[in-house]
Amino acid sequence: MSSLSFMFLLPLLLLLVVPRISVIGDGDGEDYAGQQWCVADVQTPDDELQASIKWACEQQGVDCSLIQENQPCYQPNNVKDHADFVFNSYFQKFKKQGGDCYFNGAAIITELDPSHDNCHFEYLP
Repeated sequence: MSSLSFMFLLPLLLLLVVPRISVIGDGDGEDYAGQQWCVADVQTPDDELQASIKWACEQQGVDCSLIQENQPCYQPNNVKDHADFVFNSYFQKFKKQGGDCYFNGAAIITELDPSHDNCHFEYLP
């Protein structure tokens, strides 16, 4: 086979062999691939999570109201779940200004939407 024929067959072969990547979405035209949320690391002790929650809630623009009693993100009522919501609120608000998902090692990034029941975790592109 000549090198010229090989140059034409190689792209065709790659199209047949390389698997197609499916786009993640809900059918409304929005692409959810690459979205990230910030949540508490399950290995972090509650007292460290609580200190980080307190600090984050003191930052202007971080929404901690939804983890209060009778609000949608109050249940489950535990430090880890409340930290998940607060850490993500902070991360989404400040990531474009250099804010991170660290919280002294108490948080991690996830690509799985942690929203549950009526508790919606914000995602800002």
